[in-house]
Amino acid sequence: MKALITFFLCACVLFCGAARTLAADEAVPAAKPTIFVCGDSTAKNNGKTKEGLQMQGWGTPIAAYFDPAKVTVSNVGHAGQSSMSYYNKDWPNVLPKINKGDYVLLVFGINDGGTPAGIGDETRPGKDGAEQHTYGWYMSKMATDAQEKGAQVFFLTVTTRNMWTNPKAKFKDATPIGELPADYDAKDDKIERGTAGGRMTQTTKDVAAKLNRPVFDLTNFCADLYEKMGREEVNKLYSDHNHTYPPGADLVASSIVSGLKALKDSPFVPLLSEKGKAVPAADAKYVSDNLKQ
Repeated sequence: MKALITFFLCACVLFCGAARTLAADEAVPAAKPTIFVCGDSTAKNNGKTKEGLQMQGWGTPIAAYFDPAKVTVSNVGHAGQSSMSYYNKDWPNVLPKINKGDYVLLVFGINDGGTPAGIGDETRPGKDGAEQHTYGWYMSKMATDAQEKGAQVFFLTVTTRNMWTNPKAKFKDATPIGELPADYDAKDDKIERGTAGGRMTQTTKDVAAKLNRPVFDLTNFCADLYEKMGREEVNKLYSDHNHTYPPGADLVASSIVSGLKALKDSPFVPLLSEKGKAVPAADAKYVSDNLKQ
């Protein structure tokens, strides 16, 4: 009898202990996912102009479009980097931080003039003798690395530069060279649509299609928006042809949120803050989901 009582007492202790452990486990909230912003100075730039004016990349203000209670935004961009230099110098430090359930935004191209073109596996020797891969190879490798860790990868085409043309006038970036002619019409101002004549934009789309990953055409979304705004208004947002002041960075950030919201079954929508919810989704023509059915 005494042995039976002892058995039941032990069982009760074990049961209660298990219950307490379960309750404690249930009380611990699941770790928040992280959105990693991987880009160049257009994404991360907290420097100042020669006049002392503050510059900013879009990776800073985009955090305000997401609910900090639901997701963390980590801007791991690096000014001056191409896809090749970012992969070689920054990616080894970024990749270990990426976990299952995270999101990775990849956008490069502004500084990739020296990166071998294409999306293939061909290589060439660099000046230092090191093997150089194509732009598409570096973008693909970073994407697949992140996916192997359980993250979802989303491509953005290269940011739109503040460089304008007009058949009746010449500009240095967005500033007229000399007096504007009498027959000048601002409606004919056209902004550059991607570096290398748009090649970087198309190559990013090709990489995304090859990997069956979504891509947002940030290049043409902003180009269309900027041409509606007009050259003079857009020029107020830029410190030069590449870099934005805080208002310009915020406009690019909101544009990216528009694109992310336009994705089919977008995983970003539940993570938005009130500010993010107020941003309209981009037209479907700017988004390619590329997901297998």
